[in-house]
Amino acid sequence: MSSEQAGKSRTSLSRPAYRLLLTAYAFAIAACTGSLSPLSHKLKIGQEPYVVFTAEGEGDTGDLFASPVGGGAVYQVTFTRLNEHLPRLNPDGSMLAFARGDGAAAAVWVMNLINGAERRVTEPGSAEPEGLAWSPDSRTVYVRMATGVLAAAAPPGSPSVTALEGQARGAGDSALAVLVGDPVAGQVISCESGGGLCIRVGGESQPLDSVGVEPLRWGGDSVAYRVGDQFVVRPLGGGMTRALRWSKQLEHPRELTYFGPQ
Repeated sequence: MSSEQAGKSRTSLSRPAYRLLLTAYAFAIAACTGSLSPLSHKLKIGQEPYVVFTAEGEGDTGDLFASPVGGGAVYQVTFTRLNEHLPRLNPDGSMLAFARGDGAAAAVWVMNLINGAERRVTEPGSAEPEGLAWSPDSRTVYVRMATGVLAAAAPPGSPSVTALEGQARGAGDSALAVLVGDPVAGQVISCESGGGLCIRVGGESQPLDSVGVEPLRWGGDSVAYRVGDQFVVRPLGGGMTRALRWSKQLEHPRELTYFGPQ
């Protein structure tokens, strides 16, 4: 068709019909391109080790940020004015659970880090989430609150939330615990004598760090935790403790979560 014929074909449509055609075309293009993850072309999701953590974002509320485990570049993951915190990566590194909001108004969300899709998996109004963890098969997000532990179905499963009791509660508590060693040899806990972190092996506890907080399992032989505004990684079998450093200065980094070899 010549350009002249194309012009005549377009003018044969009424203005409202032509606008409707353009709108439909725009939706078709959007469907073809799909959603984009905030980490697209920045990290190889599920293929390379990386971390996600909370720091102050716009309006001095919590936002989530990601980085390679070696430090350096930092990428922002969330951009809302609501407080986003308690990030937890699932076992294969493709999904991120986190709390959005404050107090009892907070709800737990899951973000697909491959395509950017989000879904709320708990409703606000019951109690404030205090800790999150994933089941080994990534089908469930465990939510610790002062009132107990919930099990929320993760995408793509049908939405459901269950209060855990009995043996099921034990599975949730185990997922929320910081178990270390390969095979598991101990648990990192807050020291009973006051501040700092200890490792409990059997019925005995040994000091790990007198000022450390927010411990997490780092691979099969190390533990990471926060000291002030710095994250450190400490090998449990001996060796040098190292600090994570980034090229961008962030305010009050906290609540680290890790994906990598276990």
